[in-house]
Amino acid sequence: NAIRRSKGVHRDDWQTTSGRPLQGHVLLGEDEEPGGPRLWRRLLVLLLVTGLIAGGLALYFTPVFRVQEVQVTGAQTLDAYSLAELADLKDASMFTVPLDDAQERLAALPMVKSVKAERRWPHTVRLIVEERQPWSYWYTEEDEYIVDADGVVLEGAMPAPDAPVIYHRDRSAQFQPGDVIDADAVHLARQLLDSLPATLDMGLVRLEYDSREGLSLMTDAGYRVIVGDSHGLEYKLAVWEALEQRLGRQQMQGQVLDLRFGDRPSLR
Repeated sequence: NAIRRSKGVHRDDWQTTSGRPLQGHVLLGEDEEPGGPRLWRRLLVLLLVTGLIAGGLALYFTPVFRVQEVQVTGAQTLDAYSLAELADLKDASMFTVPLDDAQERLAALPMVKSVKAERRWPHTVRLIVEERQPWSYWYTEEDEYIVDADGVVLEGAMPAPDAPVIYHRDRSAQFQPGDVIDADAVHLARQLLDSLPATLDMGLVRLEYDSREGLSLMTDAGYRVIVGDSHGLEYKLAVWEALEQRLGRQQMQGQVLDLRFGDRPSLR
């Protein structure tokens, strides 16, 4: 008789009462038999995994999902074709295209304020560029520069004809495109140009800068004011207004008003 192997049966139990071992065949369960359901399930899983890997490789290497076009938007002064070439994204896989590297390369250009790269499936990358806008002239004794509202030196762009001019008094000052001269001084110049006509009913004749004093200005009232930096600007303007009311503009003509030290202004 055949004996079915089952759980909990000890080897010593496979004997007759006479002590002779039983002869027969060991029967396997349905899932353990050759060609059983478990084997077929394993083969099916293996085939599915192999198919997924092969499909993934096919998608990765197929030209359908490789970068075939690089679009550039927002470029006005810069050449769109040159930006696309610098991004160096052509023929890269859309799944692993190095967008961060392309953004970093373009952001290093002096005229680029920001850039965003995005996928446009199935085979296009779009580069959205924001260029820096020229705001003022920055004159030194030997050269003329163009800067944006953050003090970045630009090339290939011109500000408006009535753009302000800041005169740099340091004799050895020289700059290259992409250099940041003094962002705070440029921000301060913008604030003064916007606020002085309304606050003090006064115009600016000339804006000057040096590394020791910071920003200063010549007013149309005939005296010079050293503002320094933008720290505490509201208080500085209030002190300036109070001194004007106390002394009068005529008495301040030809003088230098120094507002750099907060509540200790000086007139000399």
